[in-house]
Amino acid sequence: MEALSIIQSNTPICPQSQEIIVITGYSGAGKSTVLRALEDIGFFCVDNLPIALVSQFFELIEHFQTTGQRVALGIDIRAGSNLELLAEKIGQAKKSGLKITVFFLATELPVLLKRFQETRRNHPLGSNTPISELIDQERKILEPLSALADVVVDTDQCTPNQLRTIVRSYFAQDKNTLLVVHLISFGYKYGVPSPCNFVYDVRSLPNPYFIEKYRPLDGTNDLLREFFFGHSEVQEYWLYLTQFIDFSIKKIYSEGRSFVTIAIGCTGGRHRSVALVHQLAQREMKDVVFVVKHRDIDRESMHNVGG
Repeated sequence: MEALSIIQSNTPICPQSQEIIVITGYSGAGKSTVLRALEDIGFFCVDNLPIALVSQFFELIEHFQTTGQRVALGIDIRAGSNLELLAEKIGQAKKSGLKITVFFLATELPVLLKRFQETRRNHPLGSNTPISELIDQERKILEPLSALADVVVDTDQCTPNQLRTIVRSYFAQDKNTLLVVHLISFGYKYGVPSPCNFVYDVRSLPNPYFIEKYRPLDGTNDLLREFFFGHSEVQEYWLYLTQFIDFSIKKIYSEGRSFVTIAIGCTGGRHRSVALVHQLAQREMKDVVFVVKHRDIDRESMHNVGG
């Protein structure tokens, strides 16, 4: 398993054909926002149904199928620890012909820690254990559901409004389909993100890391970007990059796909790749929403790595 904001999808999303959307994921990743967004576009939403009642709930969906009512079921760690049973019930329901999409919300540990610290809320698993340990426990407990997920949304750098836009782009029936474009900056030192549709290597471009005044900055900084884009070779690369990305996005949209992931990598993932991703996200494209993730921008070891 995102800067949602990475999205992974194992099946095409056809909003008109969905009977049940199962919304699940890590505490603090945005499940409440997604459920409210679904309610706004006409879904009947049920949150934290006990696992013992899930089978009966699926049986009742037969009634909703006849009325055209679309249903969303929110499930998180509060439903109980036996999520293997829930995954089994979902699998059985799919085999019986019921159309179910499992929509899993994922977020990296540092982001979840920050969110819990900012809201001062207790983790659902308790309050007498360090949050980092509780998050790790939750990840292990939710593994059966994450393995079953049809769509994985990484919400690391998603604002609530972006997350609502993503939900509408998948499931709203009265709006034009949007293409969600996930832009990821990364450092090759830490590996290439997976999965990605397009990966661009910009390590051949001038590196601000080697200029002392720019080294402490990152690619979101205006001064650094002005210096970086002041190079003629960067301007030439930008021209060809945007032309190809625009062409690719239009082709992907015309095929009816809902998402695409584009990753741009430099050495450390702090300067060049971040500057390019930041600049790409500022551009406006019809029927496109950009979601950004700077995966390695805050790596502690970045001081020892060229950006």
